[in-house]
Formats: sequence, structure tokens, C-alpha cells
Amino acid sequence: MKAKSLVIFAGVTAVVTAFALAAVAKRYWISESAATERAFPGLIDRINDVAEIDVKAKGATTVIKRTDAGWVMSNKYDYPVQAEMAKGAAIGFGEMELTERKTTHPDRYSRLGVEDVDGENAKSRLVTLKDAKGTTLAELIVGRPREGRLGGQGGIYVRHVGDAQSWFAPANFEIPGNPMVWLEPRIIHANAKRIATVTTVQPNGDTLVLYKDAPTTAHFAFKDLPPGKKLKGEAVADDMSTVLTTIDLVDVAPQANVDFSQKPWHTDVKTFDGLDVKVDIVQQGEHPWAKLTASVEAPLADRNSQTPDVQKFLKTADEVTQEAADINNRTGKWAYELQGYQAEKLRSPLSIFLEAEQMGGPGGGDIGGPGMGGPGGGDMGAGFGPPGGDEGGLPPGGPPPSGKK
Repeated sequence: MKAKSLVIFAGVTAVVTAFALAAVAKRYWISESAATERAFPGLIDRINDVAEIDVKAKGATTVIKRTDAGWVMSNKYDYPVQAEMAKGAAIGFGEMELTERKTTHPDRYSRLGVEDVDGENAKSRLVTLKDAKGTTLAELIVGRPREGRLGGQGGIYVRHVGDAQSWFAPANFEIPGNPMVWLEPRIIHANAKRIATVTTVQPNGDTLVLYKDAPTTAHFAFKDLPPGKKLKGEAVADDMSTVLTTIDLVDVAPQANVDFSQKPWHTDVKTFDGLDVKVDIVQQGEHPWAKLTASVEAPLADRNSQTPDVQKFLKTADEVTQEAADINNRTGKWAYELQGYQAEKLRSPLSIFLEAEQMGGPGGGDIGGPGMGGPGGGDMGAGFGPPGGDEGGLPPGGPPPSGKK
């Protein structure tokens, strides 16, 4: 065959191959720009009518409703959800534009996460928006997210229920399938520099008291350290200043659903500006549950006599009064399942701060208790490091207390 014929043959072969590949791609992975269209035309004009957001995922259902008190999860005792997340989801649906056609083949849906939610191993979420009368305003299968490409906007894969066509839609809102991720996670937050004293009382009555003389004191001291006992180091207890910095829930239930009649671990945390937070912790099955109360006491430091740097984190008397009221209003009727490492910190015994040779030899003798070395705990058991977990670091709770909806 002449050279010219070979070139022509090669060119024809390339064209045929390209058409064949295009046909296969079209058959399985259609990914073409479409004339931009709203996923739900007219919804944005009725966005204030959205009164309920239902999310169905494999093994989990979330029902979020708008009430006079704000957005709550009706199938979790009407506990408050993150308002911005709920509003963001509603507005996101109203503004959603479908910009890229994707596959129409059911056997490819799972790669985009837009398979039917009842399917085996489904990762999709069926999201339904309703008005106050229960009328459906929008319904969509939401799949996995896609990061922005070449600096472009990221988004999610979606599919209308009953429609074979899947889409990519630019988006910047979240639709978690895990109900716990929707809940307002933060139970309490207090600047670690405010903490003046931490007292823990074990169920057997053993008491540990840590304190600082002033807001500028570098390290916690131990009150009534037993004779002959030696601490691991000067700063061994400084991590206790974070006991109120971040307390996040794993699960939540009405206090009546948790047996607080048993002897609890008790922790009392006082701040230099007069806030007093008491935490009682009981073990229900394998899970630690807590209840909190806040009150106002005389300040342990005069804010006005402190340096400007200290005044920045100490609150005024009015601010502390309001803070205590807010804590009680938010937590007063609830019991919280805590992260394991947070519960262990709140109920810390003296033994974990002492040098190992004073603890009865390898194994800890009768002292027990967690170590402070992070996950795995070194040679002292479970540590203080935060556990993992999916969807924002809030792992689902274990077996719920009786009466969970």
C-alpha cells in the first residue's frame, strides 16, 4: 500500500474510532452542557412557604420542621437543628440550576450517588421540601458532591424521582444523610482562659480540685495533693482548662429518658468572671450521658483591675448573667450523650495525673481511668484525643435511651 493510501486509511480509522468512543460515552456517561434550567421553576418565589425538609437515606430518616422557635428535628424530640444549614438547603433547592447532563443508565447511577434510595448499598438521599400543609414543593435524589474543576464551582449530582436523566448542579449547601449532623452540635463553649477551678467528684466520693490563683497564672495547681504523690509534670493538668471549651453532643434525649438517679460523676467548673457550670454524668449501657446547669456566683477576679488583654476574655456581670440564662434555656430539659474522650476529661480522677510508679505497677492496680495520651492511651488506657467519625466528626450514638423517637 502506498504511503498516501496509508495516511488516508489511518485518518479514516481515527475518525471512526473517535465516533465509536463518543457513542460509548454518550451511551453510558453523557456529560454535556445543557441550557441552564432551574431544577424547580418558581420555587424560589415560594421559598418562605417551605416549612419542612425530609431527608431519607439508607437506614436513616431526618424530618426537619420550621416552628415559631426556629428549625427543629421533629423525629428527635424537636431538638434544634443548625438553622443556617436548614435555610441553606431550602434556598439551595430554590436556586438550583441543572447545568450538565449526566448518565441515564441505572447501572451507572451508583457512581454518581443518584441511585434509588431504597436500593442495596445506596448512598443517595431522597430530599423532599413541603409546605405547612404537607404539600410537596420539591423532591429530588441528591448524590455525591463534586469538587470544582480548574477553579470552577463545585456542586452535586442529582436526579428527579422517576426520571432517568441525572445532572450535575452547582451548589454550596449541605444535605447530610446522618440526622445527627443537622443538630446544633455545640452544647456549651467557654474560653479556656476564663477557667478558675475544676472540681471532679467520683461516685465513691473521691474528689479532685484544680485551681489557678489568677487569670494570668500559667498552670493549674492541685489542692490537697496527698503526701508523697508526685505529678507527671508542672503542666500535666493544663488540658483541663478546656473542659468547657468544646462540649459537643453525640446524641440527645429528654432528661426523663436517662436514669440520673444512679450515683453520677460530678464536675463543677467555675470561671474567674462568675459563671458556675455543673455537669452530672452517668453511664447508660456503654454510653456516657450528661446534664448541665449554670448559675452565677461572685467573680473570683475583679475584671476592672485586669490588664486589657485579660479583660478581652473575661465577661462583665451582665454578660455572665445572660450566658448562664442562655445555657439553662438551651440545656435545661435535655440529656446529652458525650464524646467518650470528653466524658473522660470531665470525670478525671487524680490518678491520671500522677507518675506511673505511684499507681500500683503495670496495669494501674485499682486506679484505672483513662490516660491523656490521645487515642490508644499509651500505657494508661483510652486517651483524650478526639475520636473519628463521619460527616463533620459527629459519629452516630450507640443504643439510644428508652423512649427515643
